[in-house]
Amino acid sequence: MEIGGTFTDMVWLREDGVLQTGKTPSTPQAIHEAVFNVIGESGANVSALSQITHGSTVATNALITRRGAKVALLTTRGFRDVLVIGRGERDHDIYSMQYRRSPPLIRRSMIREIDERVGPDGEIVKAIDLTAAWAVIQGLLDEGVDGIAVSLLHAYRNPEHERAIAEMIRERAPGVAVSASYEVSPEFREYERSVTTVVNSFVGPVVENYIGKLDKGLRQKGYDGVLHIMQSNGGVMPASAAGSNAVRMLLSGPAAGVRAAIWFARRNGIENIITLDMGGTSTDVALAPSLVPGTVAELTIDGLPVRTASVDMETIGAGGGSIASVDRGGFLTVGPESAGARPGPACYGHGGNRPTVTDAQLVTGLLRADRFFGGKMTLDMDAAMAALATIDLPVSPEQKADSILRLINSNMASAVRLVSTGRGIDPRTFTMVAFGGGGPLHGAMVAEEIGIREVLVPWSPGLASAFGLLIADTIIDASSSDLHTLCDTTLDFARIERLRETAGDVAASSGLAGEEFQIIVGLDMRYASQAFELTIWTTGEPLDATKLRQLFEDEHRLRYGYARGSLDVEVVAYRLRLYKAGADGVTTPLPEAVPSSAGSDMIDVQLGGKRHQAQFALRRNIAVGGKVSGPAILAEPTSTVVVPAGWEAECLPSGDLLLRDKR
Repeated sequence: MEIGGTFTDMVWLREDGVLQTGKTPSTPQAIHEAVFNVIGESGANVSALSQITHGSTVATNALITRRGAKVALLTTRGFRDVLVIGRGERDHDIYSMQYRRSPPLIRRSMIREIDERVGPDGEIVKAIDLTAAWAVIQGLLDEGVDGIAVSLLHAYRNPEHERAIAEMIRERAPGVAVSASYEVSPEFREYERSVTTVVNSFVGPVVENYIGKLDKGLRQKGYDGVLHIMQSNGGVMPASAAGSNAVRMLLSGPAAGVRAAIWFARRNGIENIITLDMGGTSTDVALAPSLVPGTVAELTIDGLPVRTASVDMETIGAGGGSIASVDRGGFLTVGPESAGARPGPACYGHGGNRPTVTDAQLVTGLLRADRFFGGKMTLDMDAAMAALATIDLPVSPEQKADSILRLINSNMASAVRLVSTGRGIDPRTFTMVAFGGGGPLHGAMVAEEIGIREVLVPWSPGLASAFGLLIADTIIDASSSDLHTLCDTTLDFARIERLRETAGDVAASSGLAGEEFQIIVGLDMRYASQAFELTIWTTGEPLDATKLRQLFEDEHRLRYGYARGSLDVEVVAYRLRLYKAGADGVTTPLPEAVPSSAGSDMIDVQLGGKRHQAQFALRRNIAVGGKVSGPAILAEPTSTVVVPAGWEAECLPSGDLLLRDKR
């Protein structure tokens, strides 16, 4: 089950091997209720389910909207302003004359100092006075904090003081959530480590409260299995660990979508993909050469650097609910502001009156008012036209709508270029996998703008992220910092074994003791004096310095186009990943392929600045091997596929659609 900003989706693998799906509007005020609604509508017997896996944007939304818990930060004396000062970069906005950096999550008054000191080598310079530390903590408790983040100087080298403080708070104030940096992000760089720890403390109680309600409701309905939660790294973890590891689920839903895209590409024999996941609020784009998605050690969300392993992707405010307007200069803009699930686009009839991308899709004819959401919702054309009329431009509503779609396509194409040409990779050699409610509608148009000639639209694309949860691996990550020059003993057995023990402890605390895991080992490496690193993954077998340097320089050439053989290479951090393959043997149903004269006709659409007569058909009526030439609109319950003029859609043996540019 995956909760999005607009809809909540479910994919259910029944005992007989048949997949059943469900989709229902999200309930932002009580997020867990949408999960119960979609289960009820699908008729699933909760008590018969062996595993439930869930992904959502709860943690991300709490962070972006600053609606998390009331938290405080404990730091080493003299470092109270680390969060306030931050970094000097402008996050790709260096030319703005009105730039304002994102404010810290907590006020300076909620940052308190502890009189202690650990040196950069891990030696204790000044011992901690726990009695004095408790007096500081008691002051925070008196102010009613829900959580306390602890990030002391050089705790990644020696966590003795952090551990003592965390244990003391947990013993004396068990109702307060504690996040210690040595547990959350045991890596160097004080600012990033402190931000990550505070973010975990900020969103942790929100996640724990929501997961608790969800788990309780499922138990009441008879579920006695383990509730699993999707992580940003593309793997799942037990829900019992979600609260203390909330920072790991910031990109929960999008990561599941990437996993699904890889699965669908693999079964169709496609090797290199770019994913385009367009939902109701945003669009996520990721690159997976050889079906291996990139991973990053740090996310930037709302200007805040969060050190947590994640699938490498770009996210932009381009979704079906993105609002269109005219800026002060008289130019049309779309997003990132969104109408969300409530009130939603004007055509939903829930009280929204501002023009959105979905309203534009309806007015241009790409959506059919009576076919939206599998016929469960009837869209209001008059409301969409009225919303578009509020855009102060001297053209017809249809032209305004077409301009909105072309602008959103351009925005998504720019995101694709960021993950491809921006990194020296030619996207024209890749196949785009378009999914989400809006991905198949815009996929071919975005691909055409970039020069990509193939677009794969998987089975039930609007439920791809939920499907990704079904087939996701179980993944546990562990890391540690150790800055040194690359040498032949870099990958020594003792170091790897310590990380294995750490990951094993996490697995055991998550209820996964005794599970069989595979292992890969990563090293964060850089040239001496570089500011940032590249993560190089290995199978963990002994490798000497020459081989490790070669792996690093191969990646450096791929990312930056050059290598520097005369410079020393440094290792900054070590990473170890335990993973266990998810469900196998899953198959998706083939199209019904029942010809219906009522499901195929010619309609008038506005596409790419021109009026077209387009074929309208139901996707389920396209049999395996069947082909449809564009312009065409193919409707299905979870999405709409647009086949532009000059393109052709073919139903593959798997039942997935492959759109090809035939020009």
